Amino acid sequence: MSDKLQPNTDKSESLHSQNNSASIKNDAEQNYHLQQSKRTEVKPYDISVKHSFIPERLTALEIINERFARQFRIGLFNLLRRNTDVITSPIEPKTFKEFSHVSATNHLNLVHLNPLRGSCLFSFSPELVFIVVDTLFGGDGHTTNVDTEGREFTHTEQEIIRRVLSLALTTYQSSWIDVYNIETEYIRSEVESKFTNITSSPDDVVLTSSFLVEIGNFKGTFCICIPYAMVEPIKELLIKPPIENQTHQDDNVWMSSLTSGIKQSTVELVANFTNIQTTVAKLLALKVSDILDIEKPTSLDVTIGGVPVLKGHYGSVNKQYAIQVDQISNPVLEQLNEGVFNE
Repeated sequence: MSDKLQPNTDKSESLHSQNNSASIKNDAEQNYHLQQSKRTEVKPYDISVKHSFIPERLTALEIINERFARQFRIGLFNLLRRNTDVITSPIEPKTFKEFSHVSATNHLNLVHLNPLRGSCLFSFSPELVFIVVDTLFGGDGHTTNVDTEGREFTHTEQEIIRRVLSLALTTYQSSWIDVYNIETEYIRSEVESKFTNITSSPDDVVLTSSFLVEIGNFKGTFCICIPYAMVEPIKELLIKPPIENQTHQDDNVWMSSLTSGIKQSTVELVANFTNIQTTVAKLLALKVSDILDIEKPTSLDVTIGGVPVLKGHYGSVNKQYAIQVDQISNPVLEQLNEGVFNE
């Protein structure tokens, strides 16, 4: 009777295990499909392409742009006699293909920054060109009715662009003085960026420095595009802020203060009376009251920290031992007395 009353649990356990395995399988399939959906969102990365990423911040180049903006504003004011402002934007690394797409309608000018290898672009937007032209001919810079798309610049407009470009090149060259001596050189103008060939590949990285030019109530843009390969040899100079040049007057003040401080320093003069050559055996055999024979020197060398500075005779003055200076043997002391140093 007891054998018949025992429940049969094998079938229920089998069903339970099948349900668990089916649940685990469904969870695995859901996770797999979820991972596959996430994989479709991953963007491909081509290691053969130079991506627009500059690891270092080019602090010196940012300072150069700030100087250029200030000086270019003054130059435009003197040219146009109108309230002018030039606002710089952060340096933006991008591929040359991206820059070409943005500046498709701009007036492009190829420029050499000697002795750097390669060429860069000075780009003027059509709006800026028409504002400058209208202002120079007595207008207020109003360009609403001017159709800029697909329109070529006239000879007069190109001459005015060259005047503004010449001002920009002179100003940009002076902005580099404290960092690196460059000489700007105009090469030619182009309508489309594909004819400029400032990079070997459309995917090469360029550094774009954009400037917003406000003339009266109207605005235009100006951009300087420099290939990164062009400034990479002087990258270390562009990472650190430039050191301001000191004037000759500042050097004289610093030299006078340094000379005065040195003259107040305390030093120890050592007069070496004589030198005796002996052996270690004789030195070990010395006893108290032994006498060492020497010759009275005719002159003594006086040193400071082991460096000879004076020559003199040994004697006494007012019952005190003394040295009479015959010669100053270190030229640094003479220069210190005159307040000058060798560079």
